[in-house]
Amino acid sequence: MKTRVNKAVHNIILRDYEHLKMLRKAIEMILEVDMEKPQISVLGKLGNNHVAHGKKDLAQELELNAFWNKVFKKEVNFGVFHHTEFGTLFIVGALASQFLFDISGRPLGSMSAGPYGILRGLGITEDKVNFYLKALKKGHLILLVRHTLPQIQLIEEKLDKLS
Repeated sequence: MKTRVNKAVHNIILRDYEHLKMLRKAIEMILEVDMEKPQISVLGKLGNNHVAHGKKDLAQELELNAFWNKVFKKEVNFGVFHHTEFGTLFIVGALASQFLFDISGRPLGSMSAGPYGILRGLGITEDKVNFYLKALKKGHLILLVRHTLPQIQLIEEKLDKLS
């Protein structure tokens, strides 16, 4: 019996951006490319080291969610979680469900090896994962783009022109 397997090989681009303005420009440029839309996610810090519980924190989350919906020009998955090493993180886009996956009442991304394990599970090399997690710790925003190899190459060429 033959099984049906999707043979399209997906690859991932990881880029870190120190400034939100450049990240937004990169996402807008990717969305303008005439092709099947890639899976785009952004992982970043909220800039504090406490779990959002108050009305002010909730308002900040709602504002950030609205911002990303505007950038992506559609409603996107969004969530916030606390990680002991990185502080309060947000995830938006296609990978949000993986980072927010509930395990015993906690999001997978909040567990000590959560972000590392999720990125490694996507096939990203250990060196790259460590590099980008260090950038995240410094406050950089991490852009993750997933698509087929030919489209990834096209997107990388466009992103290189922005640098």
